[in-house]
Amino acid sequence: MNTSNLFAALWVLSIAPLMAETPTYTAVEAAKHVGETASVTDKVDRVFKAKGGNIFLNMGGAHPNEAFTAFIPANLGDKFSDFKKYEGATVTVTGKIIMHNGKPQITLNSPDQIVIKEATPEKTESPTPSPSGT
Repeated sequence: MNTSNLFAALWVLSIAPLMAETPTYTAVEAAKHVGETASVTDKVDRVFKAKGGNIFLNMGGAHPNEAFTAFIPANLGDKFSDFKKYEGATVTVTGKIIMHNGKPQITLNSPDQIVIKEATPEKTESPTPSPSGT
């Protein structure tokens, strides 16, 4: 094998893992794929910031009945300063699925790991009723 063919073969082998498509699951399906690096796409039912600063994006139900959690550690919270925008939105999070307290989760270390697929519907304010009898 000549040198140029060897380099071409090594290049193809080095980019092959990057070309592989990351599998995507729902919040409920994630539990069957612990240990995989994958994407989870679903609606964020509840966003919660704990006293210690950890941020939890519960998907597939609200805590304690969530099917899946995207977890943002307190020390990285400043990277996700607008985290409340995810509540009610359909998002895709990507990373390694692990089990934590019996529930699957992905730890988000960078905003690049989360993409909003469908934004939260605009909330329309209903007019304030006037007091009766005036």
